[in-house]
Amino acid sequence: MTKIVFFDIDGTLVTKYNTIPQSTKEAIRKLKTNGHIPVIATGRAPLLIEEIRKELEIDSYIAMNGQLVVHKGDVIFHNPIDKQTVDRLTAKAVERSNGIILCGGKDIYSNSIVSLAKRSSVWTILKGIGKIVPGHMQLSLFKRLIRKPPNPNKYAGKPIYQVILETTIDEEKAYKEEFKDLHFARSNTYTVDVISQGISKAVGIQKFLEVNGYEQSQTFGFGDSPNDLEMLQYVEVGVAMGNGWDEIKEIADHVAESVHEDGIHKALKHFNII
Repeated sequence: MTKIVFFDIDGTLVTKYNTIPQSTKEAIRKLKTNGHIPVIATGRAPLLIEEIRKELEIDSYIAMNGQLVVHKGDVIFHNPIDKQTVDRLTAKAVERSNGIILCGGKDIYSNSIVSLAKRSSVWTILKGIGKIVPGHMQLSLFKRLIRKPPNPNKYAGKPIYQVILETTIDEEKAYKEEFKDLHFARSNTYTVDVISQGISKAVGIQKFLEVNGYEQSQTFGFGDSPNDLEMLQYVEVGVAMGNGWDEIKEIADHVAESVHEDGIHKALKHFNII
C-alpha cells in the first residue's frame, strides 16, 4: 500500500545548520522509488521552503502550520487570518515591544530586507538568497531587525496566513488570553507561530488526504517540536526525532535517532518503507 509520509523541515529534514544529511536525501529518493509519497509539513512560509523542496524533489507541501496546502503546484486549501485580527495583533506586538513578521502566500513582510528562516541558522535576503548566520548572533540580529512592525502599505490587500512573534513562552500567555480566535504553535524558545484557531498541520494533512483520495491509515509523520504535536497524533504512525522536545517524544509512536544521526533513514528502514 502506498504510504504518504509528512516531514517537518527544521530539526527533522534539516539540521540546525540548515543542511540536509546525505542519508536523508537517499531516504527520500528510495521512498519515491518504492512508490511512496513524501510531503513537506512545516511552519515555514512558502518562500522559505523552495530551496529544500527543490533539492529533495518534493512537489507537495503543507506550509505555515496548515494554513496553506499545495499539491503539485496547485493550492488545494488556504485559510488567511482576518485582516482586523492581524492589525490588532500587530498593534499588541508594538505595545509590548515584541518583534513581528507577517507571512503571505508568496512573500514575508517585516521592517527589514532580512527575513528570518525560523528554527534554523539561515536568514533569507530578498527572495531566497541564503546567508549563514552563526547561532550566537541569530537572536540578537532577529530582535534588532524586526522590532518595528512591517509597513502596512507593503501588504495591503494581500492575505496574511501566519504571524511570527518574537516572544517568550511566558509572554505568550498574555497573547493567548486576548486572542482566543488564534492558535499559537511554538517550535523554539524565542518565537511563536500564530495562525487561525482550529488549524494545525493535522488539518492540512486531512485536507491533503481528502483532495487526493488517500486514507489516514496510509500516513506517517516526522517531527520534533510542539507545532508537530497534532500532526504526530493524527497520522497512523507518528515519529519524533531524537533531537526533538520531550513532549513530542512522549506522544510519538516511535522515536528516531537525531536528524544528524541519520534518523529519518533509519526510521523509514525500521518500518520497511525503504
